[in-house]
Amino acid sequence: MRILSVANQKGGVGKTTIAVNLASALAGSGNSVLLIDNDPQAHATLALGLDPSQFALSARELYLSEGIKVQDARITVTPELYLIPADIDLSTVEQDLSEAPRKLRRLLECLATSHMPYDFVLIDNPPQVGILTFNALLASSEVLLPVDAGRFSVDAVERFSATLRGLKTERGHAPRLRIVASGFDLRTRHARRILEDLEALQPGSLARTVIRSTVKLREAAQAGSPIDRYDRHSRATADFAALAAELLASEWSLDREELMEWEELLHGPRAKAEGVLFHGYFPQAERVCVTGDFNDWSVEGVQLARRGEGHFEAQLPIAPGCYEYKFIVDGVWTADPENPEQVRNTYGQVNSVLVVPSGEAR
Repeated sequence: MRILSVANQKGGVGKTTIAVNLASALAGSGNSVLLIDNDPQAHATLALGLDPSQFALSARELYLSEGIKVQDARITVTPELYLIPADIDLSTVEQDLSEAPRKLRRLLECLATSHMPYDFVLIDNPPQVGILTFNALLASSEVLLPVDAGRFSVDAVERFSATLRGLKTERGHAPRLRIVASGFDLRTRHARRILEDLEALQPGSLARTVIRSTVKLREAAQAGSPIDRYDRHSRATADFAALAAELLASEWSLDREELMEWEELLHGPRAKAEGVLFHGYFPQAERVCVTGDFNDWSVEGVQLARRGEGHFEAQLPIAPGCYEYKFIVDGVWTADPENPEQVRNTYGQVNSVLVVPSGEAR
């Protein structure tokens, strides 16, 4: 499964156009595709001819309702294309999560604990880098950055590249960047010069496929239809088919387990098919145990076996979900020093956080 965010803090560059039509092109080539409308404007939902007010569940619930999973909120568009719709209520997420623990990982945790039988997940994001976009970036292995032929395109790429560098520095997460030229008239010297500047700015990141300017894309959006269903002979249909083929031919692919390891499992417990592996390095300890939500906070905990000088490990079968836990080191309850993800409990103390993806350890 490949998870791609379509993002750019600059508006009007064709994010929704790329997200909707690429999703349809990938589905048309036989892939199972989930499109998540992560924008309160709900343009992706509208571009598929759907009324946001018709749905009881939307992207908002993926962030704010722990019991709601992807399979609960998804809408079937075609046999291979599915949608998580959005509506204006999604705009409340920024405020509702402003002081919440793990506020930048809500979408990641939801995807990790949902049933996800998809080849591709595309996330259409709002034109700013806030809580919604950061959630999408942390859940994604790749980022598609649409750019138009405007004078500020290069500046937008530089700003977004800085955002990705910050994400890598602060969160240890580095999704691959792919720049997609959208709405270009390649007959003009100006458009060709911008492509040259973009290639020079980010060598190897510019997609070979260029989405050429055509009124057919606007007509299709107005009709609430992807371009390949609106006019299968359009040059835009050919362009998106080529972009889909380029993505399919690329070697970049991460499964969900690897994706999870980037964010929390790399620095804490590791979820494997045979169980969750807890590891602790306590060089002065004689006995180390682990306890948490998964065993009703047993005061004895489960003992970890000594593995070399100061290293302790235990592998436990744990059902998919989000848990809080602690180590008991020679009788002292201690947060996991290898796991940066922590929350405060009702006593004001710190607990470590574990997310077990669906389909992994049970």
